[in-house]
Amino acid sequence: MYVEGWNVHRVVRPSRLANAVIERLLLRILDGEFQPGGDLPPEAALAQEFAVSRTILREALKALEEKRVLRIRHGRGTTVRPKADWNILDPLVLSVLLEYGASATLATELDEVRTALHMLMADLAAQRIEPEQRDALDLAIGRMRACLPSDVSPGDVLSYREAAHQFGKVLAEASCNEVARCVVETIDVPAPEAALEDGLAAMAKTQELAERLYARIVRGTDAGRGIESPAVQQSTPVAEDLTRREMAAAESNASNASGLPLPNQSPLRTQQLRRRPGVELRPTMVGAGSGTRSLL
Repeated sequence: MYVEGWNVHRVVRPSRLANAVIERLLLRILDGEFQPGGDLPPEAALAQEFAVSRTILREALKALEEKRVLRIRHGRGTTVRPKADWNILDPLVLSVLLEYGASATLATELDEVRTALHMLMADLAAQRIEPEQRDALDLAIGRMRACLPSDVSPGDVLSYREAAHQFGKVLAEASCNEVARCVVETIDVPAPEAALEDGLAAMAKTQELAERLYARIVRGTDAGRGIESPAVQQSTPVAEDLTRREMAAAESNASNASGLPLPNQSPLRTQQLRRRPGVELRPTMVGAGSGTRSLL
């Protein structure tokens, strides 16, 4: 079942039955049965059609109003709002739009925002990561590499998902940015189970991004605080064997694939971060979920 996310005005958590009504109404709106600017049928007719009580129906309509899909005018009916007004970052609205292909560019736009936020979190982590977190990050990226397909192994998709989840969790903790973490989690809605070929393709794409993020953190800590994890002290990680030219080429190729130009230099390395007096930055304790379109 869908879990409702944070809303700027209030949190709405409809019942399971109301969620089913919400999804069916959204699909009928997307199909064009209910046009923007038009009115929905009376409550009694809708309740009878969906075989639910009017209490459940009103709960669903109120939730859709909170998501800015409907406008309820007491005594004058309920009107469908233009799609441009919808809160597409609401998990239920977003999942329906993605699943039923209501926007040809929505998935690409989400990938662009997700990539940009991950890059931001990597730059923040380069300044704020603690030795234990760096050690956990080294371990996670190593596990991800070990799960990739090779000449002797077909690849382990499930284990890779777990390792990628851990990598994303440590990255979020080390960035100490709760807002970025929450936005990334909000737009990572669950996706249907993919075929093996799709899973392997997702692994390759995710690994490409993870290597870029890891390289930014390694270079940032080397140039800044110089944090070295216990794992690094005992053995040289793979990333340290890469030359600057190889890492730059990897970032350039990945940037071209995602359509996102990378900044030549992180602003965090040219200007000291400012903190409000008396405010201490703390790491988050929740990481990105697994089983989503983005494996991080």
